Amino acid sequence: MSLFMTKEKAPPTMVRKIVSLKNPGEVHLLKQSLEQVGARLIKELPIVNAYLCEFPSEEKALLTFRNREELFEVEDDIEFKLCWLFAPFFPLPPLFPPPFQAPAKPQPQPVYGGVRVGWGLKRIGAPEVWDKLQKRRVRVGIIDTGIDYKHQDLRENIKDGICTLDGQRDFMDDYGHGTHIAGIIGSAGNRYRGMMGINPYVDIYAVKAFNKEGKGKLSDIIEGLEWLARRQVELINMSFSTSENSRAFASAISFMEAQGITMVAASGNDGVGRSVKFPARFPQVIAVSATDRYDRVAAFSSTGPEVDFCAPGTDIPSAWLNNSYEEKSGTSFAAPHITGIAADIQNVYGPMPPSRLREIMASGAVRLAQLSDEQQGAGMVELPRIIK
Repeated sequence: MSLFMTKEKAPPTMVRKIVSLKNPGEVHLLKQSLEQVGARLIKELPIVNAYLCEFPSEEKALLTFRNREELFEVEDDIEFKLCWLFAPFFPLPPLFPPPFQAPAKPQPQPVYGGVRVGWGLKRIGAPEVWDKLQKRRVRVGIIDTGIDYKHQDLRENIKDGICTLDGQRDFMDDYGHGTHIAGIIGSAGNRYRGMMGINPYVDIYAVKAFNKEGKGKLSDIIEGLEWLARRQVELINMSFSTSENSRAFASAISFMEAQGITMVAASGNDGVGRSVKFPARFPQVIAVSATDRYDRVAAFSSTGPEVDFCAPGTDIPSAWLNNSYEEKSGTSFAAPHITGIAADIQNVYGPMPPSRLREIMASGAVRLAQLSDEQQGAGMVELPRIIK
């Protein structure tokens, strides 16, 4: 008898790939190929003519499509992270720090008609145009961790939702991030309770594509985009990022733009001077960097030539789980300021192509003296300069 225990072989790790078909009519070949290696088809991604497939191993996936590049294109189901600070952020000091300037004294959180309003909403002038908004309700999609649809400030404005995660159906937020995003855009508090969002008259369509650990996969995001397109949303907020490019994701973004949908995304939280992440890096998407209450670029904010606008992103108060409220920081929370601004513009002036919406926002943007072009794009959009 051997003195050494025989170690059992570990079960293979399942691998998921997004497989795009060069010819839509060849789906039967894909199914046959999967059967031959013991793989299976998980879900269809129709807007990119692709399928999420699961393989017993990386080797099996490579074997399935070897020398078949003319039929299939295969890529990883890449992971995304949310663009918020859930831990202390310690940026590297700049090589050439700017001359010291004593910051202005922080302003108290303003109150309008008995309702708390975050400093970010005040900075973009949202309260000054509330009485100019029309009855038309703009349809806004939010791809995130879901939304707490029981929250007193949000339940009236949430029209529908879906969970694209495996084995789940409910889009209830169990993380908080998506609820905070929704609150910035469309909280509908009143003088007796809660907070107000930038546009309290939006119709919100929620996609829960990020789990309770704040992690999301490309296939779930693409499925969410397709669901939102079928509901004819006019705007989509994406407060998440990845450094990896993807053909399937680029194709999905192009599809959404062709539908006339304006997409807004956080630039990323890798720090000033670090490149803008995807999806904000795609030219069809409005990329948003973050500023603090002194109109300085936030130290955590990714910057670059892809940045279109800057917006408040530090210590932003908004709705949280279980009818509560929290202050959070990140480019995650700069993006919905721009999404909310876009909702106000479309509320007053009606539907318009994404290119026209960009032009109008740029016309109402103020350039910040302390920020470079790569840190602010066209600048800080101020609603009273657009809606008069």
